[in-house]
Amino acid sequence: MAEQQPEVKIKFVKKKGGHAAAHGGAWKVAYADLVTAMMAFFLLMWLLNSSSQNTKAGIAGSFQDPNFFNTEKGKAIMEAYKLEKGGILPGGRGMKEGTGDGGSGPENVDFEGAAIEAEQKAMEETAKTIDKAFHEDKVLQTFQDQISFEFTDEGLRIQLQDRAAQVLFDSGSATLKPYTLTILKEIAKELGKLPNHILIGGHTDAVQYPKQAYTNWELSADRANSARRVLESAGLRAGQVRRVTGYADTQPLEGKDPKDPMNRRISIVVLSSATEKAEQDRQKAKPKGK
Repeated sequence: MAEQQPEVKIKFVKKKGGHAAAHGGAWKVAYADLVTAMMAFFLLMWLLNSSSQNTKAGIAGSFQDPNFFNTEKGKAIMEAYKLEKGGILPGGRGMKEGTGDGGSGPENVDFEGAAIEAEQKAMEETAKTIDKAFHEDKVLQTFQDQISFEFTDEGLRIQLQDRAAQVLFDSGSATLKPYTLTILKEIAKELGKLPNHILIGGHTDAVQYPKQAYTNWELSADRANSARRVLESAGLRAGQVRRVTGYADTQPLEGKDPKDPMNRRISIVVLSSATEKAEQDRQKAKPKGK
């Protein structure tokens, strides 16, 4: 009788191959990370676009100085949020203290009003800081009666005025005196910390320029531009200067003789947010083509 042969079992194993097998699912992880990063980026852009100038000033300040919110300017910005009971985003209701419900009623303070108040405090603090430097610095002390601060409908106006014995520019030219450079650099250092735009104006007295081809109009405009160049190189941010204007002798100081040397001056206006918004609204209201 023939010997029985053992049964042979054959097992088929399917192997994965091709491009997908080489990479597995790693590409899915990388793609998910990319989508998450893009979502976070666009969310950040949306939040920044929805923020007020006051909020952006706080963000910028915290990047420049880790202790920014312990300074007077930082505290002024934070005060706006303490006064405001709503959320940090426009339209947010926030929460009442001690409850889980959205705040409402008279407990909610208008955020716009709080932001304006914070902006005003920041400007006041800037003016105090500059004024303090003129009282403490030995070089600037000589010129403390030539700088003035005034709050107007436009915002904070800083004026540097000539004196008969101490002029800001060489006679009849737009060349700055060395000490004028020091003055402007001190001002720029503080104004550059604010989010607001700046207007710069040049003014002359009523004494007519001897050259007919070069009048007080050209002189005042050139002096304003000389001041702009120094301010921008010493601390103002790119694009912070909104306008440079030469006024010649058309705006003498109140109560002063038009030929008084004090009328020769440089004016620096820190525009308030309300002024800028009103200007933007006027521009939008203008008919196209005009």
